[in-house]
Amino acid sequence: MDPIVMAAGTALVSVMATDAWARAKDVVVGWWRRVRPDHAEQVSVELEQLRADAVAARGCGDTATEDALAGVWRLRLHRLVTENPSLRAELERLLRNDLTPLLSAGDQSTVAAITQTANVKGKNNTTMQAGRDATATPSP
Repeated sequence: MDPIVMAAGTALVSVMATDAWARAKDVVVGWWRRVRPDHAEQVSVELEQLRADAVAARGCGDTATEDALAGVWRLRLHRLVTENPSLRAELERLLRNDLTPLLSAGDQSTVAAITQTANVKGKNNTTMQAGRDATATPSP
């Protein structure tokens, strides 16, 4: 699955359980109105229903439910981007400019870690990425 889609699904569910939810919902539903106007109202209703689940999960530390909710939105966004690949760039802007700034520092780190990429070419090249601490011992 595209890392932007994964990060957007995670960011959306993470912001559901915060005071910034109203702003995030307006932005997401507005985006949906532009890209799939026939589904915007349904998306708005579903977001509110899932928000109740996200708030309850966050309140009791139920990360499995939060992960499942993120999976629902990842799949939905994946289908949308698969149907219309040009929406990926718009989704990335929505993620970077609108959703990520509404997240706590910890949630921002989680979303940023999902979108790490690396390309290594050539012989004997090594790359290592980590969301936080990492230790590596090169082989002899």
